[in-house]
Amino acid sequence: MFATVMNAVFLLATMESIGIPTCVQIAFCMSEVAEPYILRRAVRHLEKGRVVIFAVGTGNPFFTTVTAAALGCAERSKPSELGPGMHNQPTSGT
Repeated sequence: MFATVMNAVFLLATMESIGIPTCVQIAFCMSEVAEPYILRRAVRHLEKGRVVIFAVGTGNPFFTTVTAAALGCAERSKPSELGPGMHNQPTSGT
């Protein structure tokens, strides 16, 4: 898990070095490195135009990081929160 946090922090530093406002949220307490995952805070960061990197799972046993990413995307799948071009376009059924 610590390697995943390190990768997220390196990605954060890289994105901020090129002028992209970014934050990292993780599922457990490691406040020196990243803020804890709180859905409302994540949505607020997105509303402010920041990139939010979700790292280190859900804090639940038996779930992989990939599962956590899929669950997180499903939880935040509102098109207004994903930004332009970042969601599936509805298909016309008529």
